[in-house]
Formats: sequence, C-alpha cells, structure tokens
Amino acid sequence: MGGLNRRLFLGGVGATVGTALLARPAYSTPTVYYVNGVAVHRYPPASPAGRPPIVMVHGGAHAGWAFDRYATYLSSMNWDCHVLDWYHHGLSSQLPLQTFITRSITQVSTEIQLVVNALAAAPVMATSYILMGHSMGGLATLYSSQILNPEALVMVTPVVPTQVGAQAIQLEVNMTQPFPVPPFEQAKAMFYATMTDAEALVYYQQLQAESPQAVWEATRWTVSVNLNTVGMPAMAVGAEVDFLTPASYISTLAGMMTNCRYIHWPGIGHGDVLLKQTGYLPVVQDIQQWLLSTVG
Repeated sequence: MGGLNRRLFLGGVGATVGTALLARPAYSTPTVYYVNGVAVHRYPPASPAGRPPIVMVHGGAHAGWAFDRYATYLSSMNWDCHVLDWYHHGLSSQLPLQTFITRSITQVSTEIQLVVNALAAAPVMATSYILMGHSMGGLATLYSSQILNPEALVMVTPVVPTQVGAQAIQLEVNMTQPFPVPPFEQAKAMFYATMTDAEALVYYQQLQAESPQAVWEATRWTVSVNLNTVGMPAMAVGAEVDFLTPASYISTLAGMMTNCRYIHWPGIGHGDVLLKQTGYLPVVQDIQQWLLSTVG
C-alpha cells in the first residue's frame, strides 16, 4: 500500500471554511442558502436546460468545498448543482458534542431529505433530482436512495455497504471523542495520493474532525442497504490508487446492483478524482456524458 497506514482513516481538527478554489465565470459563482441549518452552495446553470438539479454530498472530514470543481464544471454544462455541508461540517449548524460523536453515516440522510424537499419549492420547483456523493457521502446517497428514489445516482469512490463483504480495517477508534486528522503525509496518502504536496496542502488545511461512529462504520463496513430497492440508473466510480475504498469493492457493489455502471480510473486516488487539478476533469466529463445519456 505504498507505506500508507490504513489504520488511520479520517478525521480533522480546526476546520477552515473552504475559500474560492477556482477562478470562475459569474454563472458558476456559488451562492449559499440554508435549510434548517444545512448550508447549501448553489452553482446555477450557465443556461437553464430544464434538467433535474444535482444534489452533491461530500465525504467524511471534508465539506461542500470538495465538490467545487465538479459543480463548477457541471454548471458550465447547464446543470443546476446544490452542494450541501453535513451538519457539524463547513457552514452548517454545529451539533452538541454527544450528538456529533454518535452520529451515523446513515443520519446524513436527514440533510439530503431537507435539501430535496427544498428543491421542490420555489425558486427551483424541481419534480425530480439527481444524487451524487463521494466516499462516506457516496454511502449516504446510496442509503437515502432506498426511500428517496432519485432520477439517477452517482457514487464517487464510495464507502460500500455491509452486503459487499469488504474486509474490516482494524482501526482503533475512541468512541468518546471526535476522530482526529492524521499527519499531513498520511492524510495525503489517504485522500490525495497523486497530488503534489503543495496542491494537497490546500485541501489538508480544510479537513476537520469526524464522528467516530461514522469512522467505525466506514472502516468496518457496517451500514446495511437493501440493494433491491435501489433500481434507478446508477454510476459507481472506482480509483486505482485508493486505499480507503478499494476499487475492487466498488466494482463488486456495482455488480450487485440491478442498474449500475462501474467505471475504473487508473493512476488516481480517493479524493484526487474530485480535486486534482490535472486529474478531475476526465472523471467529471465522463459523469456528465453518462448523465446526459441517462436523464438528458
């Protein structure tokens, strides 16, 4: 595993709110609105195309800034993107400590449901929507899709459910306190394995504490999903240099679903598929083409 200690998984201390990561045209400058304390960064389409909006859900230790590159690109392709921050992450409301440390990945479905409900109201008035999630957020969107039935589902290097039978990571997790961020070298190997140190440092400085309950679930793969209830068109993205959610697990998950396309990206890592300046674009372009062919 190239010297990576998989016993260190996620976490963070001292979260820094994501700043503008890209020079962007006016149409892709996000605005922030709130739904019951959930901060949502909206990237409006360059030209409204009548397509379902995309709700984007970040992974553990991150916040909505992790989807900045994808949302900027997709908005330029006339998609309406709504990137949420989980509770206790980014700009969303903080939780009492005891609530935070016992919070499950499955409970992110609360934020997803709130945003989906808001999209049905003015000014968006959406009758359908797309869910897109990364890492823990990928599992949260899959879990939520059992009930919410989005138009399409995109999972980027997701944590997989227990049905996949993945091998547990024997990580020591203190369930009484937030799970801390590892040193830079280890965090880079986990999240940003193929970035330069300078590029990875921009994102490392924004990582934040994670719920130990969520970390336990993501390292023991304990969240159960009834895959028979997830029948909408789905896409699962695996990355070759991913030591957190190995591509073989994601490929297995896709094969267990009734309508899921698996795509494998060589030479790139777990978070690089979202954020690496020279690596993210082919991935999101492929997702965009799949979305066009699936929902128009």
